[in-house]
Amino acid sequence: MTKALHVNSTAPFRIRQKGKKYKIDSFEILTTILSALTWRRDNGSIKLYADSMALEYYDSLGILDLWDGGIDTETLDRAPDNIDQNIFWAAGKLIALRNEPAPVAMIDTDLIVWRPITDILQREKVSVLHRESLNPEVYIRKEHLKIRPGYRFDPEWDWEEPACNNALVYIANQEFKDYYTDCAIDFMTENREQPQELVSQMVFAEQRMLAMCARQKQFPVHHFLDDPFQQDNTTFTHIWGGKSIARM
Repeated sequence: MTKALHVNSTAPFRIRQKGKKYKIDSFEILTTILSALTWRRDNGSIKLYADSMALEYYDSLGILDLWDGGIDTETLDRAPDNIDQNIFWAAGKLIALRNEPAPVAMIDTDLIVWRPITDILQREKVSVLHRESLNPEVYIRKEHLKIRPGYRFDPEWDWEEPACNNALVYIANQEFKDYYTDCAIDFMTENREQPQELVSQMVFAEQRMLAMCARQKQFPVHHFLDDPFQQDNTTFTHIWGGKSIARM
C-alpha cells in the first residue's frame, strides 16, 4: 500500500481575501471526501497537511476522520514567511512534501483515484498524473521568469523537458524528493516580484522543475495518462478544469 498526502494551505486565501470567512465550494468538499475515501479503499492511508484555518473549517464540517494517516498543522502554520504565497499559491504542497518521508504520493483534493494504482506506483521512482507540453503562455521562457537577486538556475537543467501535472505525484526516493523540493523552495524564497499573471511562477516551481530535476538526476518519470482528456480513462477524475463551470 502507498501513503498519500492531501494538502490545504489557506495562506493564498488569507492574503487575497483579508477578513473574509474561509469556505470551500460544496462540490470541492465532495471531491475531497471522495478523494480521501477512494484512496483509503484501494491504495493505502492518507494524511492531511493543513494550517489551523483549514483544520478549523474541516472540523466544522465533521470530516476530520477522513484522514486515517493523521493530520499535521505545525508544518504549514510555520511555513516560512520569505515565500510569497500569493505568487506561489501551491507552495504549501511543496513545503508539506519536503516534510514527509519517501516513498509518498501527494494527490490534490480535487483528484479522485477510482481504482488501485499502488502496484504501478511501487514499480516507479517518480510518477505523475500526466505530462504537459510547454505551452509558452503557461510555461514561459527562462529569461521571463522572475527571480530574486543572485539566484541562478542550474546550468544542467534541460529546458526542453515536458512538464509534469502534479495533481498526483509519487516519489519513491528520499534523496531525490529532497533535491526537488529544495530546488523548488529555493526558487520561491525571497522571490517577490509579481508576474503579470498568477500562473507562470508557480507552475515552474512545482511542475516544470520536477521534470527538469528528474532529468538531471536520470530518474525516469512515469505518467498515467497520455492526455488529460483521454477517452478511455476510468481511473482518474480531476475537476480542476471544470471548477469555473461548476461555480456558474
